[in-house]
Amino acid sequence: MSMTGNNWRIFPRWMMEEHEIDIHFIALLSTGRAAEVTERVQREPATMQVLLALLGDERTALSVRIGIGVVMEDLAGSNLLQQQVDMLGKLSQHKDHRVRADACHYLGLTYDAGALPFLQNALQDPDAEVREVAEEALEIAQG
Repeated sequence: MSMTGNNWRIFPRWMMEEHEIDIHFIALLSTGRAAEVTERVQREPATMQVLLALLGDERTALSVRIGIGVVMEDLAGSNLLQQQVDMLGKLSQHKDHRVRADACHYLGLTYDAGALPFLQNALQDPDAEVREVAEEALEIAQG
């Protein structure tokens, strides 16, 4: 079906909103405005999924990845971050070693026992950086 003329109206609004949030988060994160993303995610927890999608996309620019790290550090130990253990656990098994390493680091920041199995599995990762991050994250998660 073509998206010409008035057919754009059938495009689900939630998909447009998610894409708009994605673009907004990229703009904020890449320009050192991670605090604004943290505030938005805390105010609207559902937007955390957009942040995790950016984390899981190996095409995400380094500047955005750094910003994601700032947001995750801001959320360390929060219920909001603890609720993401399963998704972060899935990302800890991603095909890209950078995504796996980041996910392991953020799993440690949850301070949640549910993160431990994912981190223990990551100790066997083929990539040395992932193994190192998982080891450090285990120490953090276990207190």
